[in-house]
Amino acid sequence: MKNLLFITWDGPQTSYMEGLFMPIFHEIAKSGEVNFHVLQFTWADQKKIEEVKKAAEKLDIRYTAFPVYKKPVASIGSFLTLFTSSQKIEKYIRENKIDIIMPRSTFPAFMVNKIKKSFEGKIIFDADGLPIEERVDFAGLKRNSFLYKFLKSAETRMLKKADAVITRSGKALDIHVQTIGEQHRPKFSVVFNGRDAEKFKFNEEWRRAARKELGVDDELLFVYAGSLGPQYCMDEMLEIFRISERAKFLILTGNPEFAVKHIPEDLRERIEVKKVPSDEVPYWLNAGDIAFGLRQPTYSMQGVAPIKLGEYLLCGIPVIASKGIGDSEEILQYFEECFVWDHAESLKDKLPEIKEFIQNATYADRKIIRQKALDYFSLEAAAQSYIKVWRNI
Repeated sequence: MKNLLFITWDGPQTSYMEGLFMPIFHEIAKSGEVNFHVLQFTWADQKKIEEVKKAAEKLDIRYTAFPVYKKPVASIGSFLTLFTSSQKIEKYIRENKIDIIMPRSTFPAFMVNKIKKSFEGKIIFDADGLPIEERVDFAGLKRNSFLYKFLKSAETRMLKKADAVITRSGKALDIHVQTIGEQHRPKFSVVFNGRDAEKFKFNEEWRRAARKELGVDDELLFVYAGSLGPQYCMDEMLEIFRISERAKFLILTGNPEFAVKHIPEDLRERIEVKKVPSDEVPYWLNAGDIAFGLRQPTYSMQGVAPIKLGEYLLCGIPVIASKGIGDSEEILQYFEECFVWDHAESLKDKLPEIKEFIQNATYADRKIIRQKALDYFSLEAAAQSYIKVWRNI
């Protein structure tokens, strides 16, 4: 059995490690081919670290957290961490007989690039999507800045150095190949983001109970689950919701303050905002008739694979999803129960279409939607997409 070391760099607000990657790794480990180790560089507090560690123990994954320095200021502390952590990684590799290293995204790639002693195993670079371009689109990073060039250099070096590269969309794959050359294409693969289909499922009992708790009778219920902010199209969701006068809207988010602040006065009675534990999300999703999967289709969004899209579809819910987000459009062509929203057009242009979709959504066969979703969004599908990668290196 091979020992694989996954190296990641995460802030305290993210739950990708325990919510997305660890369940996939646990599913992969069932094949008996790979034993997973995780090094997480983080500035989360001890409570959060212990939560992640407990999640790892439940899934038989060896987890170690290293602190990201935030003094004297955050930016300097981050650079100090970057330039002093390669030796920690080398030591871990040596002591744990690591066969495969998988750095995720740019900062871990930089640290692995700096490993001085020769590593005789294989490197799989999880390029994720287009993380540097996300900083340009949403964090104000300038393409002519020192930081952009620094990050791009680290990413490009790792793209060339790695034995295999994984992305979350074919579009991201093509963009990276354009950067480093067509001769590198054979080592690239697209992997899926999978969710536990035993948790995210259609359940008529949950549906009845959740709707009763929400005070929803035969009204149409829109649902949204996930982060909120400028890129998540709150205004567009409200604009579409407003079309249906006899409807309600359930928003599940870790940022309820943002939601409440942006709900217009005349819609407040029809919208409920909840912050719930992650394991309750499938229960509440089952109450919904239509789910929102909208996101601003910026350049960097070509590289993402929205996790919430899989959650909705595994629960059998028709979705209004954005055009131009990763490979979603290609996948959704097999889901006639969904509506692909083109942000280049106005609601007025699409009004007849969207009204028809909303009217027909309640007639969709949720079991059929779920069955199709299993091929793209289940843990098993995700695990198989990863396993193919290291079987080929």
